[in-house]
Amino acid sequence: MRADLEIIQEWIPAGSRVLALGCGDGELLAWLRDHTQVSGYGLEIDPDNIARCIENGVNVIEQDLDKGLGNFASDSFDVVVMTQALQ
Repeated sequence: MRADLEIIQEWIPAGSRVLALGCGDGELLAWLRDHTQVSGYGLEIDPDNIARCIENGVNVIEQDLDKGLGNFASDSFDVVVMTQALQ
């Protein structure tokens, strides 16, 4: 796992509901799912990364973050993560 993700995973409580903005290939969500029983979704715009998420069994939604997060109700997630994405 990337060094930054190793640090971030320590901050996320086991069993949390996580939303990963710009989740890339889903590496963090897959690791959290497999090791800490985290559930959640990743948002991604790049088709290649979306395909990798699906291959890894990560819940992913194709979405442009610039259009907002109106499709999620308040308090849907315990933790929201955004790494290596610029808005």
